[in-house]
Amino acid sequence: MRIINWFQTSQWIPELQQISTLSVVMIIDSDYPENLKQISDPPLVLFYQGNRSLLQTQMLGVVGSRDILPQTKSLLRAWLPEWATTPYTIVSGNAKGVDCLVHRIVLGYAGKTVAVIGTGLNHSYPAENCALQAHIGIHGLLLSEYLPWVGPKAWHFPERNRIIVGLTKDIVICQAKRKSGTMVTAAIANDENRNVWVMPGDVLNPAFAGNYALIYEGASVLTAPTDLMQGT
Repeated sequence: MRIINWFQTSQWIPELQQISTLSVVMIIDSDYPENLKQISDPPLVLFYQGNRSLLQTQMLGVVGSRDILPQTKSLLRAWLPEWATTPYTIVSGNAKGVDCLVHRIVLGYAGKTVAVIGTGLNHSYPAENCALQAHIGIHGLLLSEYLPWVGPKAWHFPERNRIIVGLTKDIVICQAKRKSGTMVTAAIANDENRNVWVMPGDVLNPAFAGNYALIYEGASVLTAPTDLMQGT
């Protein structure tokens, strides 16, 4: 509903004249992802850059903390290549930490990746991921529900998390504090009846407290990359 409200606001009229030159996928389009359409608040319009055909592939969400630990890096480097070289398209948010490492590993193995960003396509947040974002826009797919010239706002990131969830049937939680944006994503996944998978971590480290809270609530534990592939 946010896009419709923008369209109905007169202050956007000059800018909206540019929309005809932008690449958009709408909820009425035949290739709008069915999984995304089924969530409680699907975006009516998505702006995109890159390979639109990835919208019709089987997607796997992989998300986690911005403050990534060496243990998490090691697991991602060991496991992601197996997922990236299967029919999966790996979805994340191009944020600092887990997200950007996920995209880099997948691209390094010539895999398919989608980045759902919390700004318009003309912006990159954090700025240090600008080059990665541009690379994904050429070799993968960038998605945003925000008009291209819209910069980052605090509330954009929990909003975009629902899109990451909506594109997938399975979400992998790599590393999460008990109170974190990653836990928001996991909560959305549970609400939308997605499969939540959790990577193991140090049970004594607060950086993984969210992982074990999710396991306690019934999330599946990953002990090997093949666990996920056998469970889907």
